[in-house]
This record gives sequence, C-alpha cells and structure tokens, in this order.
Amino acid sequence: MNNLKLLMKIFFCTFLIVLFNSCSSSDEDNSGDNLFLQVNVSGKDYASEGLYATGFGGQENCLDNGDFFLQYVGEVENSSLYIEVSFAHFENLIDYSNTQKNNILSSRVVDTNSIWTFSTDGINSNFCNLNNDLSIIYEDKSTDTYLNLKPNTQSTHKITKVNFLSEDSESKFYIIEGNFNCTFLNKNVDVPVSGNYRIKIEVLK
Repeated sequence: MNNLKLLMKIFFCTFLIVLFNSCSSSDEDNSGDNLFLQVNVSGKDYASEGLYATGFGGQENCLDNGDFFLQYVGEVENSSLYIEVSFAHFENLIDYSNTQKNNILSSRVVDTNSIWTFSTDGINSNFCNLNNDLSIIYEDKSTDTYLNLKPNTQSTHKITKVNFLSEDSESKFYIIEGNFNCTFLNKNVDVPVSGNYRIKIEVLK
C-alpha cells in the first residue's frame, strides 16, 4: 500500500509540472473559473484547494472505446485520512462530441486503485470503461489501508452541468459540475462520503 501511495505522489508531482507547462502555453487563466472539490466524510466537511485542470494524467490507449484522460480533481489529506478524486473523460474531440459514446447519464463512482497499475501492453481494460466516472481513492492513514466501496450499496455520481468555456487552435475547454454520494467500508464500519465539484477539462481537436 505504501508503494501505491508513493506512486500517486509521484504522479501528482508530475501532474503539476504538466499543469504549469499547459497553463503557460495555452494562456488559459484558471483564477476566474471558481474550480473546487468539496467532500463530506462521516458528517465532516473538507475542501480541496490548489491547482486543478488543463493538466492530464493516466492517459490510456483504449482502442475501440477511444483514448481517455484521467483528470485530477483534487485531494483531501490530514493525519487520519487521504482522499484523492479524479475524473475520466475522452481525450479527443471526435469521441467527446459523439453523444452516443459520451453519455453523461451513465456516470458512476468507482474506487479504482487499479488505475495506477501499469499493464505490459500499455492498456488497462478497467480504465477503458470509466468515461465520465468519478474515481475516489480513500486511505485510512491510521491503519495504512486503502478502502473499497461497500458491496451491494448504491453509489451515485451525477453530472449536473457541462458548459463550453473557450477554445484555441489545439483544444476546447469545458467546465463540468457534479455531485456524488457513496459508502466505503472500513472493516465492518460504514464510511459515508459525499460531495460536489467544479472542474475544467481540456479536449484535443
């Protein structure tokens, strides 16, 4: 489990480098976009602050499905827990603009720790089915344990708004808002998690 968290931290540092380069090259100003992640864990509220959007991570070649990006949304961390939230979306406009493939009504919440697993052929079949899904990674730091969603318990992820923001010669930018509700299982204890977000994604022309 320590290796998984180390890999996530390395990814996040790499993500920030990509983010800064992307921001400087696209002249996109995020300061007025009001991007956020708010999370409630067992009745306690947390807010993620920091840099979001226009940087990509977890790119996969999904062949027939179309290429995906795993968009970093935000994270919450204190002495007892670590939560990281990401959003999977189509990389290319030809897939993103296909309303049959890009159906926002089919979105879910997943606890996809497997996203961070590298396959030998560069294709992660688990990741290739995650379009518009929200990935939540939850670590109980007191036991150094990554939690999974409670089996046979309903989880919801609803995308409430998708707005075109701007475009340049290479990309189109969209603002996406949504909310989520799910239950993780820590041994025999239910851990309810809910929240909402406003993120910015980039889709390549």
